[in-house]
Amino acid sequence: PDMADFLTRWIKIGCQRVMNKTECTQIVSAMKSGGYYSNIMGRGPEFNRVKEFLQLLSGEQKPALPDPLQNPDYPCFPGLNHQPFRDRREFPAVAALEDNFDLIREEALALNFDNYLKYTGVGRLLKVSLSIISRLIPRVPRINWSLYPFFYMGVDVESVMGQCPKTAEIIRSLDGSCLEYPWGDAIFSVQHPRSGLPPHCSVDNFRVRCHLALDIPPDNRIRVAKQTRKWEPGQCLLFEDSYVHEVWNRSDRPRLVLITVF
Repeated sequence: PDMADFLTRWIKIGCQRVMNKTECTQIVSAMKSGGYYSNIMGRGPEFNRVKEFLQLLSGEQKPALPDPLQNPDYPCFPGLNHQPFRDRREFPAVAALEDNFDLIREEALALNFDNYLKYTGVGRLLKVSLSIISRLIPRVPRINWSLYPFFYMGVDVESVMGQCPKTAEIIRSLDGSCLEYPWGDAIFSVQHPRSGLPPHCSVDNFRVRCHLALDIPPDNRIRVAKQTRKWEPGQCLLFEDSYVHEVWNRSDRPRLVLITVF
């Protein structure tokens, strides 16, 4: 519903503004104390976009948002070409994922559900607010998610868990992936029946998120900015999560995808 969409966005943005200001200040402070900030600012014009980003991060410049629906937690790095959804042909690694669909799906379905972690990526204040909203507006979908991580925050978790060695090998071999980036991750993602994730933006605008559709029941959709699409089994769907996006599963079965980042 439009009212639910508005309320969840408003609460999320309000919570994030408080957190972002503090977090960005801490990041810039660390950069300055270590000499990185002054080092970059003393470089030539080839570093102009990096300089501009640091000034946006420090608050010395105010961000100009070309698209109000693209509003990640951190300021957008300038000069990048953005689209809500990206063409699969832009990324050679997509073929490697799709060619190994059967193998990856087999390992995913063989996992015991105890191997999965409950999704806790939504902040406590937002969770409480959404709980209140869901009582006022019953159609607001509940958040019900489970994850099996391969990489989390740039760390190889599968080397410890060791449940899906073939899928892990494929993920590590992907050309152009950014799994060692601190906000990089690769996971099996299970969205439970009759659940959803409310409209939100991700942390930054550096990544393209890739979903390999493994098990997709009917009535599953993803909206990025103003475009809504569905997953096709065996195919990758790529989008930029710096845009406002939401997903929903209105079926009676779980939805299963492999998520990676480029």
